[in-house]
Amino acid sequence: MKDSVDTRYALALFIVAKEDKQIKKYQSEIKEVKLALNENVALLNLFKSEFLTVEKRYQVIDKVFKKHSLAIKNFLKILIKNHRLNSYQSIFTHFNSLCNEENHVLEGIVYSVDKLEEAKLKELEEALSKDDMKVELKQKINKSLISGFKISFDNEVIDASMKDKIDKLHNMLSRKDV
Repeated sequence: MKDSVDTRYALALFIVAKEDKQIKKYQSEIKEVKLALNENVALLNLFKSEFLTVEKRYQVIDKVFKKHSLAIKNFLKILIKNHRLNSYQSIFTHFNSLCNEENHVLEGIVYSVDKLEEAKLKELEEALSKDDMKVELKQKINKSLISGFKISFDNEVIDASMKDKIDKLHNMLSRKDV
């Protein structure tokens, strides 16, 4: 992970999570905050608004994220105070990676034509996980696959897509030595 302001913020939160022995809890809460900010642009704009005092924005954080830990709410307030909220996605992604590394979780991506059902996603994660290493997959839509899926994790690619099968068949048919 390259050194940047975003990675330093992520590292600072990770150190707090580790000291508090709350890595999994804070990781889960950060994922919830990221989802809330991604899905609600108005909320994000409210937190970034210069029309509201910083104190008013802090009050909104306390109300919106009232079920979250004090450390997470304080971290969001620091991002607001230091004008770093525009970088929340990068900071939260770096934080998630630090947590996963600490908990022996490999991050991967599953590409599919349509969104996979949660049960299917969990089934794939369990099939790829080992005793000492868990795999956590994020979904990305790729319509060019035609059907099936493609998984990328830990410098490995598993391609079970129709596109891959068609490409392999095409290559076999176009070879002159067959």
